[in-house]
Order: sequence, then C-alpha cells, then structure tokens
Amino acid sequence: MEKIFLGAFISLFFSYLIVFYFHFNVIKCIHDDHIMLYQEITGKMINIAPEKESDIISALFYERDEERIKEGQALLNKYSFKNELKMWRDPTFESYFIRFLSSEAISILFLLSIVMVSFLISFKHFMNKLNEFSKALGLIIEGNFKLTLEEAGEGIFSEVYSKLNQMSRILNLSLKGLKKEKENIKSLVTDIAHQVKTPLSSIKLFNSLLMEEKVNEGEKEEFLCRSEIEICKLEWLFNSLIKISRMEVGMIELKIELKDLKDTLIKAVKDVHIKACEKEIKIVVKEVESSFVYHDFKWTNEAIFNVLENAVKYTNEKGKIFISMEKMQSYIRIDIQDTGIGIPREEFNNIFKRFYRGKSDRIKKIEGSGVGLYLTRKILEEQEGSIMVDSDIGKGTKFSLYLQNCKY
Repeated sequence: MEKIFLGAFISLFFSYLIVFYFHFNVIKCIHDDHIMLYQEITGKMINIAPEKESDIISALFYERDEERIKEGQALLNKYSFKNELKMWRDPTFESYFIRFLSSEAISILFLLSIVMVSFLISFKHFMNKLNEFSKALGLIIEGNFKLTLEEAGEGIFSEVYSKLNQMSRILNLSLKGLKKEKENIKSLVTDIAHQVKTPLSSIKLFNSLLMEEKVNEGEKEEFLCRSEIEICKLEWLFNSLIKISRMEVGMIELKIELKDLKDTLIKAVKDVHIKACEKEIKIVVKEVESSFVYHDFKWTNEAIFNVLENAVKYTNEKGKIFISMEKMQSYIRIDIQDTGIGIPREEFNNIFKRFYRGKSDRIKKIEGSGVGLYLTRKILEEQEGSIMVDSDIGKGTKFSLYLQNCKY
C-alpha cells in the first residue's frame, strides 16, 4: 500500500504539472492576443488621429476613466457587443475557450489513465499474491510442507508469508510427531505383548496342572506359590507399563516445587531398605546435606528408587551401596555406587532403553523387566536433568543422577 500511495502521489504530481502547463499555455495565448489587440487598436487610432497620440496612449495604459468606459459600452451595445455575451460566442475568445476545453479533456483522460493503470497494477499484484497463497495452501493440503515463499521486505504480505511458512513448519513437526507417536505406540504394544506372554503362559500352565487330580498337596502348594510369584511379577509389570505409557503420552504432569532433595533421597533409601536387608547389603549414605531445588518429589523419588532397586538386585549378598550428593554450579549430582556384577561398556547406551535387560545369562536369571532405568531417564529428562553410568565388570556400577540447581 505504501508503494501504491507513493506511485499515485508521484503520478498525480506530474499530472498536475501537465495540467498546469496546458492552462499556462492558454493564459499565455490570451495574454499575447491581448497585447496584439492593444497594438492593433493603438495603431488604428493613431492613424485616424495622429495629433491625439498622447491621449490615446494615456487612455490605454493609465488610469481608467469610468465615464469613457460607459460611453464605449453604450456605443458597442449598438453593434450587439454586450456584457451578457457568452464567452464561447465571443469571436475574440472562442478559440481560447475551445483550447481550454481541449486541455481539460486531455488532463482528465490522462488522470483517469493514471488511476486505471495504478489500479490494474495493484490489482494484478494483489491477485498474484493471492495465487501464491492458494498454491501454498494447496501444497499443505496435499501434505507437502516444504514451502518456498519469499518473506523479503515489510508489510502485510511479508507477515502473511512468514505466518504461512511458520504454520507449515508446525504442521510438518506435528505430523512427524504423530508418526513417531504411532510408532511408539506400536512398539509399546509389541513390547507389552512380549513381556506379558511369559508370565501368562506360566500361570496358565500352573492352573492346568492344579486342575489335574493326580497332583498331591505338596505339588499344589508349589504351583500356587509359583503362580503367586508370576502374578506379582505381572502386576508389577503392568504398573510399570502404565507409568511409562502415561509419561510418554504426557498424561502425567510433574508438580515442580521447591523441596529439599535430601528428603527425596532419604525416602527412596527407606523404600529399598527392606530388600537390601534381605540380602544383607549395607547402604552407606555420605556427604548428603539439605539442598532445596525445584523438582517433583514423587517422581524424583521413583527415579532414585529404581536405581537403588537395581543396585540391590545386581549386588551379591553382603555387598555395599554408597550414596552421595554433591552441589555443583548448575546441577546437583546424586551418585549411587554398588559393588555388584557390573555392566559391559558396550551396553551403556542400551540399558536406558525400554525393556532392555542385558545379554549375559546371569542377568537374565535375575527377575526384572528392563523398565526401571528407562523410566528413571524419562523422569529426569522431563525435569531438564539426566543420568550417566560408569561400570567395571565384577567390581560394580556407578550411576550419576543430575538435577538442575536453579529455578525450573
């Protein structure tokens, strides 16, 4: 619009100059003819009365005599040369009037042409922009989000181009997110089916054996105990899967509050203490001071508990677990180190994946589902934190949990 107004202003300015030129020429012609008329009248009057030269010159170029004007008017009226005579009927003015009308007509046509040309250019430009919008929307509808609309310059078109490109990028990211979520759901369903299959098969087998009449009381008790173990395992698995699924689809909203991280850590230690006592594992908590940071008490406790539970699970009887907490510049680090069986370095990246249990036969014999560390990683990442691991086979494993040491 600024360009259109600027172009219209410049066009009107030059149009005014052209109109002014035409009017100036008409006035100049009238002036020139007026001078020639004075010259003609002066020459004729001096030829008639040479002795009256000074009086004639005085009458033409000095003060007007109202009395003589009236006498001249009365005389001209006798020859139909009256004041009421229209200018387009005045033989001395008719040519100037026609020239004036011609210049006005040319000026009006020129102005109309300028307006029409400006309108057509603006309309064409506007329609081209709308056509670009239409093509861009058509590409988006077809699923092609790679738009190449130019955003150079300023104004409403540039702003609309920017918004359209932004919308295209958002839709593209949303579509990729939906595809990724679909793949995650598909993978989750496959993993659930795989994890549930074994305990369900065991429970079904034990139930079939219990229904046989030949089974004695000792065998019944054994099958019931084993069924109970599988049922507990299945219940724990379902609870873990529910937590994972809620975390992945964003159904769980973390309640970030300023709380003492020491209390969260001590709560996790208490939750795992009974299992540690069963294996006579000593838990040593050292260098832990009160540190108030923004975190979710419940889910952070869950993350720490999962690491401690793994430490108890994969540490031999009468082993040790060392826990410490260090306040750094930007993060608070919680170190959990055990004297367990250790993790091969080539598996460091895999242990945080969903349902990964390791490749060794010793690990596979220990009860577990491979969701604890995965859930811990998800919980910490949701709070802008992270988890790292270091381990030596046969000597133990050290997990380092990081939480931001600032306002969330």
